[in-house]
Amino acid sequence: MSAIDSVTGPFERFAQAHASRMASVVIAAVLAFLWLPIGVLVFMSFADGGVLSFPPEELTLRWYRVFLSNDAALDAIVTTLTISIPATGITVALSTMIAYAVDRYVFTGRNWLQLLSTLPIIVPLVVTGVAMVLFFNGTLGLPDYVSVVIAHVVRTIPFATLVILPTFISFDRGLEEASKDLGADEFETFRQVTLPNVFPGVIAGGLLAFTLSFNEFVYTYFVKGSGDPTLPVYIWNQIRYNVTPEVNVISVVFLAVAVSMVLAAVSLTRVDLIARR
Repeated sequence: MSAIDSVTGPFERFAQAHASRMASVVIAAVLAFLWLPIGVLVFMSFADGGVLSFPPEELTLRWYRVFLSNDAALDAIVTTLTISIPATGITVALSTMIAYAVDRYVFTGRNWLQLLSTLPIIVPLVVTGVAMVLFFNGTLGLPDYVSVVIAHVVRTIPFATLVILPTFISFDRGLEEASKDLGADEFETFRQVTLPNVFPGVIAGGLLAFTLSFNEFVYTYFVKGSGDPTLPVYIWNQIRYNVTPEVNVISVVFLAVAVSMVLAAVSLTRVDLIARR
């Protein structure tokens, strides 16, 4: 037996004997690393003091009442929804068309379409934000609202496409062929056969797009002018000028929206099965 075998042998036996327990410890450590700061944030939203200090001396619901009576914060939520809802609708329509075209047809530029639809994930957010300011506001002179909606669509299309595309890939094309054999044209086949079968993935992509748009800060901060801020921009302004536990309350609102969207995607669309496919 070599010197290396004499060292690695006991280590391998130890790893084999305790692999399951070690994996559980690692998973628990990773989950704690991810969720412990969020748990602290939720806990601190009940802090009674006017400064962000841990641990709080008393717990209260006062800052939730302050948030619900804060017209500026509520207006920011309305502004966010007026941007996120249309941006989500546009994203779902474009992502569905992209996924359908990429999966069903072979055409010049198909690979480029796939690349461009996912490129915003790779390009740094600040770089894209600066480019949008120069192009939308400088070159085209678009209104701020239109610029922000387009920016949110650019941000959300890659993620929605990555969710919707697998539903087309896993779809049984024999159903489409049977529909066409029965006399339906391509549009009728898509509307009555394809779309109902891929609709779970479309809904999941839409929920993800809405969550990302609702929480989008960087693109909005660059593109939006001096009008009413969205909720992420409102939080940023509060952190810069007037830090109170109300910021934690608003962060809890963000967390509740994100978690509820994910749970809705899983429960209503079985997106977990789509991911496994």
